[in-house]
Amino acid sequence: MTESTNSRVDVLMLGTGEYTTGYVHGKASQSDKTKGVVALTLIDLRRRGKTNRLGMCGTNGKKLGDIRKHMQQAIGDAYKDMDLTMDWW
Repeated sequence: MTESTNSRVDVLMLGTGEYTTGYVHGKASQSDKTKGVVALTLIDLRRRGKTNRLGMCGTNGKKLGDIRKHMQQAIGDAYKDMDLTMDWW
């Protein structure tokens, strides 16, 4: 049986901080969450065919470019086949 994208869930993450992205106060977190937890998990679930469209919503757009760069270095460059494509608000 082939799983279609219709059976995958779309997920909106609310918040862009330490637990979601591992990015806090302009740099990677100094805790054990340097890669975050929430986004990393959902990106991996998409790689495994469980999630589909991902979105991230923060308090403002000023740091989203830096967060994207951080996630590319912490997740995209560190793990194989991790698609970081998502919508940002």
